[in-house]
Amino acid sequence: MAEKKKLSVLMVCAIGMSSSLIEQKTSKVAEEAGVPFEIKAVTVPEVGRWNFAENPVDIVLIAPQARFKKRAISKAADPHGIIVENIDSVAYGMLDGEMIFKQIMDAIEEHDVK
Repeated sequence: MAEKKKLSVLMVCAIGMSSSLIEQKTSKVAEEAGVPFEIKAVTVPEVGRWNFAENPVDIVLIAPQARFKKRAISKAADPHGIIVENIDSVAYGMLDGEMIFKQIMDAIEEHDVK
């Protein structure tokens, strides 16, 4: 059986306070689901310098306080076939790794990413 491709997620937040907790919780849910997974949190200034051609990801999740950057992030990510979505505000506020993981998987399935 072929090994599953690791799912790569970039999470954009304002200053990284709650994102480390979300990273841990979402990674734990992915591990329990048997999904190879990596999530990296970056700040708004960092995502502005992110090179999607050199460092591709499957999906970019944007925290509620960074939503104002969605258009710019989409403009940089879209040519590389990268999904860009706002993180569900309730899931983010509750640090709900399960809900965020489900959002990621639904988006991947909807966009048919292999």
